[in-house]
Amino acid sequence: MPVPAVCFAADVKHSKQMEKAYLIQVLEECRETLNREFSGDLIIPFSVRNGDELVGVSENFSSVYPVVKRLLTLSALRKCPFYLGIGIGGLETAGRSVHTMNGSAVIRAFEARDKHLKEKSEDARIWNGPDSETSVYFSSEHVPEGPLNALFNFITTIRRGWSEKQRQVIETIEKHPEWTYEKIGAHLGYKSPKSTVSHLLKRADYQKLKAVEESFIRLLILYEKELNQKER
Repeated sequence: MPVPAVCFAADVKHSKQMEKAYLIQVLEECRETLNREFSGDLIIPFSVRNGDELVGVSENFSSVYPVVKRLLTLSALRKCPFYLGIGIGGLETAGRSVHTMNGSAVIRAFEARDKHLKEKSEDARIWNGPDSETSVYFSSEHVPEGPLNALFNFITTIRRGWSEKQRQVIETIEKHPEWTYEKIGAHLGYKSPKSTVSHLLKRADYQKLKAVEESFIRLLILYEKELNQKER
């Protein structure tokens, strides 16, 4: 009996143009970081496959956005963009390793990556980002994938438009959520700490972004409940 799951299938863009040792170093760093930070959510831990792929499966739908967000951060930091296909569906209970896994979540993840992103299908073309950035596409045969792709790319578009100052403020907020605007602004060296931080956040559409992120996660949780009901 398959269980509801989300499969992540990442493939490094233009991997043949990268130095092999650096490529492996980046993939191993991503694998170790994701497996450490999301150990309680992964039903199949991330593994490196075929020298340029990173594959894993989560059984916790609320962790999907944090996993993707973390991978995007690592990708940007190491200048190693991915094609990332994400499949939502079932995972067969037998053969739970990246080499033997099966189920609709797995099939859809690889289709999203290879058929839609890499081959630039009509469905995914509008969501396929620049070659220098990680491209993400969600796919499912059981639940509507369109809202997920639309919400996620709205989030990506907002984040992509941030200035360096806006990014600094937001990274500080997310690292220290208990800090006040006054403390954040002082930490970053602003003469008018509270008003500067407030202005930067407003210009960055930060509150709007947080609302959309929450809606995105709630939709994934709703899909998880729907899949659990279908499996009964």
